Amino acid sequence: MAHAANVRPFPGKHEEQGQQPADSIDVGDFHIDLLARTATVRGRQLRLTSEEFDLLMFLTSHPKKLVTPSTLLSTNWNRKGVQHAEFIRVLLSLRRKLEEDGPQHYIRTEPWVLYRFDPVAS
Repeated sequence: MAHAANVRPFPGKHEEQGQQPADSIDVGDFHIDLLARTATVRGRQLRLTSEEFDLLMFLTSHPKKLVTPSTLLSTNWNRKGVQHAEFIRVLLSLRRKLEEDGPQHYIRTEPWVLYRFDPVAS
């Protein structure tokens, strides 16, 4: 199933091409308001730290893509310079908050320490 997404979380080349950044990300079960820095999953408001919000923005803009921890640590979401141990804490905390209503498994751990975000609960 294709996932329609309105995604523009980080400034970059789109602005150079004259495109306006989106105000929100809507993909699968998620709605993220980039201006208000709020997020909902299946209509439930998420209470996220700044790091969790930035990580969720990154993951929702790359649905179903395999991502390694080192890739995540070297991308825009990690503007504060989070180290690997702190990244794991942020990831586990975000996963726990996304799955408060039950084991939806939005963030999946794949073999060889890769992560895949699926915006639709499984």
